[in-house]
Amino acid sequence: MRSWSGSGDTGNLDGAGSDLTGERARLISIAEALERYSICSWHDTDLLTAAENDLDQGCVSPTRWPVCSANEFAQDDCGLVPYDPAVPIRWVRAWSLTRRRAVLVPAIAVYLHMTPQSPSERFTRGITTGAAVHSDLRSAVLGGLLEVVERDALTLAWLQRLRLPQIEVDPELLEPSARACHTAGARRHLEVRLFDATTDFGIPVVYAVQLSPHEEQLAQIVGATCDIDPERAVGKLHRELASVRVALRAGLATGPAQRPEDGKVSVVGSAAYNASAERRHVFAHLLEGERERRSLGELPDLSAETDPLATAVSRLAARGAETLVVDITTDEARQVGMHAVKVLVPEAMPLSFIHSERYLGTPRLYDAPTAMGYESSSEQSLNPEPQPAA
Repeated sequence: MRSWSGSGDTGNLDGAGSDLTGERARLISIAEALERYSICSWHDTDLLTAAENDLDQGCVSPTRWPVCSANEFAQDDCGLVPYDPAVPIRWVRAWSLTRRRAVLVPAIAVYLHMTPQSPSERFTRGITTGAAVHSDLRSAVLGGLLEVVERDALTLAWLQRLRLPQIEVDPELLEPSARACHTAGARRHLEVRLFDATTDFGIPVVYAVQLSPHEEQLAQIVGATCDIDPERAVGKLHRELASVRVALRAGLATGPAQRPEDGKVSVVGSAAYNASAERRHVFAHLLEGERERRSLGELPDLSAETDPLATAVSRLAARGAETLVVDITTDEARQVGMHAVKVLVPEAMPLSFIHSERYLGTPRLYDAPTAMGYESSSEQSLNPEPQPAA
């Protein structure tokens, strides 16, 4: 972790947890802190440095990763550059759940706060998406994969301004824990609108816009959750919205938010900026106009599957996406019986917190909406507003 500065809004080594009980919230926050610590820890001796052109073993080429468009690369504030397979990069061993074999993947795509050692390592940035910890290895892998699917859906929905179907929820039909969270999250002073953001991957994703008529600086916030069970997704989404609102309120205590500079990373900056009442208009594609309405029961449900992880991997494979897993378990995690993993899906869209690096050259950004039954916008017609998710 030599390159971590601990300064600025770049994703630090902390964890947040929210639940209806303090004990559970504390546990979640500790687990997330362990996840962040693990994703920033590596041994140089576990890495192989080589140019892709010189490798004599199977690798997953950076050419398969999300890529910036020519227009983005041409901007002065874009910090990424095109990948060159003749230039050495660092590789780390992973396991392909799709092909059931060991492969090498770019280490820069696995770890957070890893300083690039060559120009070709600047094809992407390390992010927390796909990192997960659990006492059960399969549960950790499934949790990481669901987060990748969630962030992919968040990005597609915002950049393409998808007119997502609105979900109607009958609280009486929810299982007890989800009903409790839904009731707590839908208080009188807040309005929560839920949308079906499930992509062509076929794994349920629930997207939410939480509205508050009494807070000028926090008039609207968004979130999304992917889960094998749509009901659990609703419960988790309410908990996460509460956590985000607390975090944004703390940040706004110093004054109104400004739009972050396009070329700088800001995990919560754009969310705070878009939360003000005067920014309500940028959510028109979600809040205005007629749209399809569907019940929560109409979303796909993988919870009854014998092996939900295998089913999820299979559904991604059917769309040409590979699921990869890297073991990032640290000594500290292992000593308390925890597994830490980083799940990668090269074909999925990432959630970028740098407006000048939104990976607008990625094929899935334009192919997925069509596969989902929407019209697909060209790069010139994509949403120009910064991502409101945090």
